[in-house]
Amino acid sequence: METISEPKLLQTLRGHRGEVTCVDAFGAWLVTGSGDRTLRLWRWVIGSGWEELATARGAHRYGVTGVRWSDSGALLASSGVDGVVRVWSGRSLASRRTLAAPNATAARALCWAGGGRLVAGHDDGALCVWLVPRGDLIARLVAHQGSLQAISIPARRTLLLTACTEGVLKVFDLIEICKSGLTGDDRPTPAPLTWIDSAHDLGVLCADAAEDSCLAATGGHDALIRVWRAVPGEEGRRAGGMEAAGVLEGHAAAVTALRWAHGGGEADELLASSSLDRTARLWAPASEACLHVVHAHPRYLTCIALSYDLQYMVTGSNDKSVRMWSLSRLTLDDDLDPSCPTLMHFGLGDLEGIEPVASDELDLETENEQGLEAEGGRACRVWRDTEAHTGAINCITTHGDLLATASSDGLVKIFRWCEPGPEAGAAGELRVEHVLEAHRYPALAVEFGAGGALLLSAGLDGYAALWDVQVGCQLRALSVPAGAGAEGEAGGGGVRGARVSPHRPPLLLLATDDGLAPLWSLADQDPKPAQLIHVYGGHAEAVTCCAWSRDGRLLATGAASGELRLHAPPPAPRTLHHEPHAHDLGVQSCDFSSSVSMLDLSSSEDSYLLATGGCDSLIKLWIIVLDQDMAGDRASVRLMRQFEAHGGGVTCVRWGSDESSALLASAGADRWARVWRAGGAGGVRASCAVPAAGAAARGALAAALLGRALLAVGSLGGELALWRLAPDDDALDDDEGAAPRFWGEAGVARWLREYVTRPGESHTEPRELEKRLIQRVRVAAVTGTSLLDDSIEDLLDKLGYGKNEEDEDHPEKEDEDEKATIRERLVDEIKWLRRDPPPPLLAGRAPHALLCPLSHRLLREPARAADGFSYERANIHEWFVAAEGAVSPVSGRRLTNTRVMPNYALRNALRDFLQEHGHWLQ
Repeated sequence: METISEPKLLQTLRGHRGEVTCVDAFGAWLVTGSGDRTLRLWRWVIGSGWEELATARGAHRYGVTGVRWSDSGALLASSGVDGVVRVWSGRSLASRRTLAAPNATAARALCWAGGGRLVAGHDDGALCVWLVPRGDLIARLVAHQGSLQAISIPARRTLLLTACTEGVLKVFDLIEICKSGLTGDDRPTPAPLTWIDSAHDLGVLCADAAEDSCLAATGGHDALIRVWRAVPGEEGRRAGGMEAAGVLEGHAAAVTALRWAHGGGEADELLASSSLDRTARLWAPASEACLHVVHAHPRYLTCIALSYDLQYMVTGSNDKSVRMWSLSRLTLDDDLDPSCPTLMHFGLGDLEGIEPVASDELDLETENEQGLEAEGGRACRVWRDTEAHTGAINCITTHGDLLATASSDGLVKIFRWCEPGPEAGAAGELRVEHVLEAHRYPALAVEFGAGGALLLSAGLDGYAALWDVQVGCQLRALSVPAGAGAEGEAGGGGVRGARVSPHRPPLLLLATDDGLAPLWSLADQDPKPAQLIHVYGGHAEAVTCCAWSRDGRLLATGAASGELRLHAPPPAPRTLHHEPHAHDLGVQSCDFSSSVSMLDLSSSEDSYLLATGGCDSLIKLWIIVLDQDMAGDRASVRLMRQFEAHGGGVTCVRWGSDESSALLASAGADRWARVWRAGGAGGVRASCAVPAAGAAARGALAAALLGRALLAVGSLGGELALWRLAPDDDALDDDEGAAPRFWGEAGVARWLREYVTRPGESHTEPRELEKRLIQRVRVAAVTGTSLLDDSIEDLLDKLGYGKNEEDEDHPEKEDEDEKATIRERLVDEIKWLRRDPPPPLLAGRAPHALLCPLSHRLLREPARAADGFSYERANIHEWFVAAEGAVSPVSGRRLTNTRVMPNYALRNALRDFLQEHGHWLQ
């Protein structure tokens, strides 16, 4: 605090054509965002100051509202009025993730929560939590009635503070929020630990929290800054909410932005603020004193940032400029990047197990050089035809490498996917096999059958047609005659859905505007019209969709009235179940999954999983069990999950064709196509979102998965695009690189292996010891939160190393010396996890080898990557996301893998350094 001098203007940056709305700094890197929809990346150059390195024009469809660097500086996130959050490479502004929440309004607040989690607040009061490495939306809840303008993560990232334009402030347990799931799930909504209705008169505009302390601050329209302090929690919680800790008065108008600088304790904390009164202020919150007032711009200020080492401050304004202020003796001739002899980060300590670097590999190629466009959450667009059809693409179906589309131009097209190669190019190619003039009016449905040999299409002309896929000729034409229904209902209306059963010969099911679902048989080999064998009636309005189960024992129909019906096929066709209010305003699409085993639910041969999408913006997952005790006369139906999927309605839902696939594709009127991943215990996560092809104002009408790797998306404008999904998604470990508080069973097990059972010598076989310890972790449900908050003696008891613990599962008692060694190691490692973080300025005294080469900050958990260099464990995993793979941050060469291992020698050196300076254990 004593080093802070009167701020001096060093440089003014211009380039944005609109108001500068957000700014953030990370050492020698600066990023700015504007209402002109652009992001600009700046790099510090000695003698010149900030020079523009990259520009992302059209970073968001509308204005940019926020931007924040991650802890490593490898990634940065931006939010926009379009409701989308995007993650970029912090070194090139290359897009890495597009995070589009369903029905999202403008995103106004943004905050990294650690462990790859990113939190965003929206105008409708919704709070979204994203797992960035996967691109998954893991939690969404409506936390406020007003616009959620302020988010911060105080108390060492154990709490989540939110505040809105109605002046309401809430504080939640961060872990509970991350585990709360999506809107519409039947999981309980986390209750706030603190709820204050009048935190600021006229509403809250901004918030920020000290990184490693218990303080946070909010600013609002009342021109006040309120400081909040975390209070101790009950029942083992480290923090149980927040209480008022002071008020900072001085601004003459609304406070627009806040930013903490992190000292070694509350007395050393520094807070910067910007305001509509055209000033920036520096505060000492501990004494509630204003240290400096800076008349920063001729127009009002919108944003502010502080450097980590308190060398400079940056302000942004409505005058379209960004200004940099020196807070010390910094000049344009100084360097903001510390001198980094990279060899000091190589091979300190344990060199065994370093993976070789392929010397013939060049630097990572860009997406454009590979012919790919990275726009989705974890997807790259590999193929695109802007004129696939002259009308809307209403339906897409796939089988193997075949893909077919039905369009409002009346055409049906059959494509074949050619994998990347000499003939198909580096990205692959979708080639047209047949163009079928199928219908006089819009073609609305298309479906492969008979192992891809047949194609069924249907349209508004009231006909369905059966095609030979190999030669592209029509085999049969189907139409529903008048009076075909069981009670004389009219026939002959438009056909909106068409599905082929897995039977041999197949049955053809149609969904018509007349409220009928006729069923046709192909048993007759005569090329005349197929035989109409049954008509499922009783629907109040038009039947809009239909689907077969994968074994052909069950079929479903959905109607514009919102009803869902389940039917039995011949030889005894009948209705088994009627759900009159499945979706408000109508069911638009339905599809059966191949199995329910992927959900870890009790299932049998008589269990089915059905997904439905409706005009109410919801996707619903239904568990259906055929009742054999009633001779198949009924089916029990249970709504397992429902979640908001697309604003304006869900136009399409399709499960992956792979029998073990847990992926569900959907499209909607909100201009996005999404891929959802079904997980254990019925959980569902939004895995990725890709924008609809064509003009920004046009929606996505159809989506389907081509194999397990490709997503096909058709738009209202007739454009067709293929996106390649990230491979080996199941191989990602959500606990790897995450902060201990986010650890589940896998994270705790890894911690035991790496720091408790493997280091040192033991008379017991390490893997046998690991097996017993991990089993105890599983039985006692020990999580990362438990390691941080539970008493050490309770933890030792749960792990079988209490003072009077006897191992009943292991008849041969461990050697007492060995048991004492493991117990001592457990206590030592638990205390290491709970240690107070060292003050940031301590990095200036540390040997260079104890700094992370990515962030130049003091290491906390040093880990060695395959390039032989050691990094902060969380930072190197963020870098792999930024680089889109195993690439060395130091050399730029490709690595053989993304695995990292603890560097025990470097860790011991870090312990010695912290102990020497009095900042080791509590």
